Amino acid sequence: MSQTSALFCVALTVFVSMATAVERHKVVIVGAGVSGYAAATTLLANNFTDFVVLEASDRIGGRIHTVDFGGVWIDEGAEFVHGERDNAVFELASPHNLLTSYSSYISNDKHMFFDSNGREYNSTVILELMDKAKEIMFNATYGSFADYFYPRFQEYLTANNIDPEVGEAVTHLAAVWEMSYSAADSLEQIGARGETEYVENEGDLRWKWKSRGYKTIFDLLARRIPEGSQELPVTERIQFGKEVTRVDHEGGEVTVQCGDGSSYKADHVIVTVSLGVLKARVGMFNPPLPKDKAQAIQTLGIGCVGKVILLFPHRWWPTDINAFSPLLSKKQLEDFKKNSTHGYWTYNCTGMRPVINNDRMLLAWYAGESCRVMEKLTEAEVAEAQMELLNTLLGKRFQIPQPEGILKSNWGSNPYTLGSYSFHTTESDRLNVTRHDLSYPILHGDKPVVMFAGEASHPHYYSTVHGGLSAGVREAKNLLKYLGVQTENA
Repeated sequence: MSQTSALFCVALTVFVSMATAVERHKVVIVGAGVSGYAAATTLLANNFTDFVVLEASDRIGGRIHTVDFGGVWIDEGAEFVHGERDNAVFELASPHNLLTSYSSYISNDKHMFFDSNGREYNSTVILELMDKAKEIMFNATYGSFADYFYPRFQEYLTANNIDPEVGEAVTHLAAVWEMSYSAADSLEQIGARGETEYVENEGDLRWKWKSRGYKTIFDLLARRIPEGSQELPVTERIQFGKEVTRVDHEGGEVTVQCGDGSSYKADHVIVTVSLGVLKARVGMFNPPLPKDKAQAIQTLGIGCVGKVILLFPHRWWPTDINAFSPLLSKKQLEDFKKNSTHGYWTYNCTGMRPVINNDRMLLAWYAGESCRVMEKLTEAEVAEAQMELLNTLLGKRFQIPQPEGILKSNWGSNPYTLGSYSFHTTESDRLNVTRHDLSYPILHGDKPVVMFAGEASHPHYYSTVHGGLSAGVREAKNLLKYLGVQTENA
């Protein structure tokens, strides 16, 4: 063999060796959303450093994504801090005066309701009906929300002599609002028994970040806030572009494989990806997941909830009004869908809401099929559709200029999220699925080998950031307890 050939063989051997090299860590955390990030900072806070975080995308945050739009920070994903008591996010943020209440921005006197003829309705009357609808809906304990809500609310409307068309419009809007809260396609999907497990934290449910957006939670977790704290070095333990494609576990050891060909061996893996990704990748576990866990992944729901934010050249609506909602009867809904030029899908808009740091912006929410349609369209097409709805409702009252900017989300089609947040379905109720079925670890003896976090795994705070954060802390503490590490300072 020539010297050149020998050198080539050596180089090839080194290259192959490098390409197939396996990293070894005590722990692998899959996902750098709030749950994985919280698990990582909990380990670091207890001086446990032998771990790596594998993130498929090129950023931290998962379904938290704060972007600069129109000169202010906008949250494309998670936006609200829901409640105060036992809310881990509120407890981290509140001492530093980082939050402001959104409730005053959308009080009854600042909210207008219009039908497709441009007729305005009394907001106090409509919101009282909406409150009654919510009360009836949340009293459901069996069947679907639809089974319980529709007949009882109709009885209430009839008994109180509510105009039939107003009743139809409020019924539709109440369903659309609940679809955006739960991420369901319809009330028929929502399992009433399972949803009774959700716990609403006491206190104001509409806290928002004053100026920095939800990305601030990662500064709090890593102790970059307050200034002068001892920062936890979590960033250096995150590897990006690591889409996990396989998780093998045998004999108490785990091998995690990524789409780029890299592999990682560990004693424990904490899986924090969204329920949507778990659904798409349920076959990546080897051996296959236990039947009850796979069943939980398959039957719990995760849907599409999205935002459209329009930036206008000037504020065209009154300074004492911040919110507009469509109030469409059955006939108006059908006529709008039939006659729409740009976007029949906007008939399921929950309304347009204010952006607290820019009074030239309006934010619209969509859920279910309307959200999925929106995600497939270009920004220009979405803007045209949103303007068609605005002009239909408000064009007789206001002169509405064309927007100069648009921002839209894509959580349903994003391959690293495949949905917005989770809910109980009628199918998961039928099979008596609980969140514990999703959260319990795969053991080797008493050793937790494959562990599960993420908002969908929290027994009571699913669908929220504080649920995801708490689930990440839970699994990190469970692991530290197994390893015999004291967690007084976690």
